[in-house]
Amino acid sequence: MKKVLSTMLFVGLCVTLHAQTAEELFDKAMQFKAKENFTETAKLLAKALELDPENPNYMKECANANYEKRAYFQAMPLYESLLKNDGDNLEYLARLAEMYSMSPEKMKGVQYADRALKLDPQDGEINRKLARTYLEVDHFPKAIKLYQKAEKMLPEDKDIPSKLASCYAEMADYNNALKYFNRTMELDPTNATKIYEAAGAHHNAGKYNKAVELYQLAEDKGYYKSKMFYYNWGLSYEEMKDYKGALAYYNKAREYSPYDRALNFTIADVYINLEQFDKARTIIDGILEINPEDAEAIYNKGMTYYRAGNTGKAEGYFNKAFELDPSLKSLRYVKSNF
Repeated sequence: MKKVLSTMLFVGLCVTLHAQTAEELFDKAMQFKAKENFTETAKLLAKALELDPENPNYMKECANANYEKRAYFQAMPLYESLLKNDGDNLEYLARLAEMYSMSPEKMKGVQYADRALKLDPQDGEINRKLARTYLEVDHFPKAIKLYQKAEKMLPEDKDIPSKLASCYAEMADYNNALKYFNRTMELDPTNATKIYEAAGAHHNAGKYNKAVELYQLAEDKGYYKSKMFYYNWGLSYEEMKDYKGALAYYNKAREYSPYDRALNFTIADVYINLEQFDKARTIIDGILEINPEDAEAIYNKGMTYYRAGNTGKAEGYFNKAFELDPSLKSLRYVKSNF
């Protein structure tokens, strides 16, 4: 029995020693890479690097594998080591810029992006990564310039027009934002998220009818239904003074969050605009059940009576609200003309 065990241990030791050869680990890693199993690729290459830490090929492949599996904190130091001997490598610079832009050290990403730009990259993917870096730090003009450069090189890319639209929207340049949102929908007509974003852009541009149409299309295409989705849809109706339409979608939003204070105030205001004062008071009473001393709710209940022409009863609610929160007195002149 002891002889058999010793033989097995010897065989196991030989296998272990063989498996630990850096070249063998690398070859096995490349087999996993071919199968796009980057987790195993990275593990094997890390072991190969332990045995041969200065091997640039092992380092590059390990960095790439970690990048592909989004293990950025493992990839970044490897790319930085590679740059020491290859400082003008655009792929390394662009990937470092992109990864740092998604980390707390965003400005370090900008430093790598600036280095890359000095080399005048002519590759669409690299320009897109650099554009994202500037987008992450809200440098929208530079992001736009690089996304437009990338778009010329990648004309069928479905994501770049969406990014350009978002940049312009952040700059309140809604005409250009709409142009790119329309381009986005042409390239990706079934993408519910992009349709929803386009609806929001049309709302911000004051094109409320089109916004409503796009919210409907987003719902038809399966956009995730939520309080915010229906609230934004209702808001477009309210901007058009279509209070019944607004109410329908605000109430849908309320199904997802029936005790949302701000949403309930919005619904109460719509009922007031529709001169359905009893329904407005019912909504406000729901808020007061949660907090009977909610000064804003008391004030708004007073508004239901004021708008209905019962100024005496309104005055009682206003005074109670002012006692609880004197800052509300400013509303007396803004909203009530008392």
